[in-house]
Amino acid sequence: MFGLAVIPFVAWTLWLTLGKPLGRVAASHWGNRLLQLGDGKFNDPALFVHMRLRDTAVLISTAAILALTGMMAAKCYQTRISPRLRWAADALVLFLGLNVFGAIASHTALFWCLLFTGRDNTHNFTQYQIKCALMAELVAPHEAVLLGNSQTHAEIDKRLLNADMGRHLWTTELHFPGSRPFDMLLCLEQLPAVKIDYIICYLSEGYFYSGANSEAAMFFMRFQDLGQFYECGGNKVDPGRYFTYGLLGDACPLFRLREPVISRLYGFKTLGLAQERRDQTLSVDLSERAKTAAAGYRIGPESDFQKRAFEIFAKKCQERQARLVLCCGQLNPILGRALNPALRPDMLAFLHNLAAHDTNIILLEESQMPVQTEDDYLDLTHVNETNQIRFTHYIETVLQKLLLATPTGT
Repeated sequence: MFGLAVIPFVAWTLWLTLGKPLGRVAASHWGNRLLQLGDGKFNDPALFVHMRLRDTAVLISTAAILALTGMMAAKCYQTRISPRLRWAADALVLFLGLNVFGAIASHTALFWCLLFTGRDNTHNFTQYQIKCALMAELVAPHEAVLLGNSQTHAEIDKRLLNADMGRHLWTTELHFPGSRPFDMLLCLEQLPAVKIDYIICYLSEGYFYSGANSEAAMFFMRFQDLGQFYECGGNKVDPGRYFTYGLLGDACPLFRLREPVISRLYGFKTLGLAQERRDQTLSVDLSERAKTAAAGYRIGPESDFQKRAFEIFAKKCQERQARLVLCCGQLNPILGRALNPALRPDMLAFLHNLAAHDTNIILLEESQMPVQTEDDYLDLTHVNETNQIRFTHYIETVLQKLLLATPTGT
């Protein structure tokens, strides 16, 4: 037991004395390679190594303290309960210990980096958490964040933005597939307390009119968010099972971590086998798929819920002193024509009204943005690489103008 008690002291002493020197040495020898492996998630290799060594101290200390606590607890109950029931007590202590370790470990970037298995074979939540955790370590005069669903990711290439503007404005891409306004609100609440100058969202009808049941809630919903859920009108919608899974994950961190861990052990594609089988049954005719998809878009309590969530989201951006850049985006015109024609005017009216009453919002009209046709899309929602580059250059010009208009020192 004495050895376990000493481990945290040794770990933190080593970090405090050697952390920065080792970071500088690593950066001088492997800095460019680290930046390449980081894929734009950080821009100071010395600081990155220094902080990952700190994460190592956190994980080692946590494991040692929990092991010591478990041994002391076992010593207390060994003589007080029947040997037949001791296994149950041991299992409970182990379960609680693993959940506490998971809760603490999940607040370190190193834990999530250990679950990373490549850009295209890593769970979406793992990638999100790595980028989110590293935001506090970015070194740049200004910072921007891309929030929203996979459309934001498909339309704007943060690598291209950072290659062109990184010395003046560093952009972190924090999309999560399937996100809608309430999910974006949850994400915003959990961002690290760093200065964000711009939050950029590419919006289309899918955000507001495709229901309230979102897989993102499984990873971001917490009990403390219930108040906002009902403030948005959550009592009038059915959030689905993912909402419940999110609360369960908040109470039991191991439950929330199960998919990222499975993805690390067996590959991300393993989790998507069922979805892949469903995709194979879809019609190759986009017009037919558009008719099926359009049936899930409607005006009603769910759209009211998402609009209210977006209003709160905009208010929270203002409280963080982050300018909110909204792109009045679109879907593939094939899907756009299949939708209820009342949806788009309703969305645009909502966004115009919101921008008219909030000077913190920069609304980019559809007429201002590059035109996108059916041929520019890979499917019903995502544009191809050529148009991603084109739209990214457009956003770059917008951000350059905003930076030029920003007073020096702010």
